[in-house]
Amino acid sequence: MIVTAIGASYLVLAAGTAAAVVAIASPAPIDVAEALASASTGAGASGAGAVSASANAAASASPSASPSPSPSPKSTVVGSVKDGTHSGDLRYFLLPPPDGPSSVQGDPDGNKESQSDVVKEYGGSSDVKSALNQLGFKGGAQRTYQDSTMGANVSIELLQFDSSGDADNWMQGFQLNGNGWTSFSIPGESGATAREKNADNLDSLIGVYAEGDTFYQITVYGTQTLPHSDLANLMTAEHGRLAHG
Repeated sequence: MIVTAIGASYLVLAAGTAAAVVAIASPAPIDVAEALASASTGAGASGAGAVSASANAAASASPSASPSPSPSPKSTVVGSVKDGTHSGDLRYFLLPPPDGPSSVQGDPDGNKESQSDVVKEYGGSSDVKSALNQLGFKGGAQRTYQDSTMGANVSIELLQFDSSGDADNWMQGFQLNGNGWTSFSIPGESGATAREKNADNLDSLIGVYAEGDTFYQITVYGTQTLPHSDLANLMTAEHGRLAHG
């Protein structure tokens, strides 16, 4: 279970308001190998019925030329960054999925997150809404996809605030609830926080950091033990994306 506790820096801004501890559910695990196998055999078709339907379709098809494949739609999402301030559509700064749009859950461009979305995601507490207001929350973006090379799922979330200090404050308040989490470092990202928990046949790696006015959280999860380098590479790549666009 992921939680955020607004830390001492926020308490100063809030003039002594009690710290909020609220829960956010991890995304449901997906068996990547099974999903890829299903895609290769054709989802929704199975057994003799599928073979028969395929044969009938082939027999009745006219010998006309195969239509040209439709070109993949190009994203119109744009953004820019200057001196740590991000402009445009925040989804522009989400790392692109390595396996293309077909591996993405939901909108290939990513999902926009409003303040109410984030409050609900973090458990619906009024303290979270107050914290977001105090830190000048501007908007969020999220993308979850399957990475067949890792054999794992990746979820990336960006939360933009008024300033780099506000993003840092949110990062400092982010904590993980429950037992079993172990810390590890991200090479080249000394300010990042990363933890792992392996339980109930699910391995989860979670890293958080901030670049400019934007906090980012990356979760890598799957049914096999995942090397820390999988998360480290993503953290470094996302940092570069936020720093340079």
